[in-house]
Amino acid sequence: MRVSLNEIQVICRKAFEGIGFAPGDCDDAAEMIAWLQLQGLDGIGALKKALAFLHDEVDRPFDTCYEDAAQLTLDAHGQSVLRCAAQAIELGVSKALRGGSAQVRIRHCHNRILLLGYLARCTEQGLNFCVYWRDARQELVATLAAGQSTPSLRVYELPSSARSDEQSINVLISRHFTLLPRLSAEDAAPVDPPLPARQLAAGLEVDDEVWVMLKKLGEQVLVESTEESRRRGAGESSDAR
Repeated sequence: MRVSLNEIQVICRKAFEGIGFAPGDCDDAAEMIAWLQLQGLDGIGALKKALAFLHDEVDRPFDTCYEDAAQLTLDAHGQSVLRCAAQAIELGVSKALRGGSAQVRIRHCHNRILLLGYLARCTEQGLNFCVYWRDARQELVATLAAGQSTPSLRVYELPSSARSDEQSINVLISRHFTLLPRLSAEDAAPVDPPLPARQLAAGLEVDDEVWVMLKKLGEQVLVESTEESRRRGAGESSDAR
């Protein structure tokens, strides 16, 4: 089915609220999914993989393993990057703006491609990014130059499966140098460019099944709000007394 970019943002925001995200985190996550969909990176498909786990991750903490003026390492304990990416990138950006460069590593996380949505809005601060992670027999490397809203994403086929892969993702941030992929571009296949304006006007293609799942999550919020409104209408917790 085809839906508008605005519909994706609205439905995703309600779904994240139904899962238990804080209000600000709902907005961030919904904007990130919509951005990925706009870039042709199937944000809705990536979210579909995360939905089975997000309910169980609501109260699970993430830990800081190491931090200094230029580095930050977090352990997400198997959570989606949706749960910790915003805080991690915010800290990394602050370090890079102060010192010129920074490195962020998030260990034991999944849905790692979703992190790109957080980085795109930070390039307006004059920062360059290089992100890389391994998945089975592939290494994915994405770069974003300062002022650039569209990432350059390349997928490298590895000769053998990654050893000791702990499902981590690494982010290099620089204020002074454009960051380039670590491997030769000859072995890479760049992703498709973002959708042209004419195609965007016709709507974005999304998976029917996951769209229904997202709407059901959003309906939970509406039901809870209605019940709360009824209680207040009956006089419970009213400020009028």
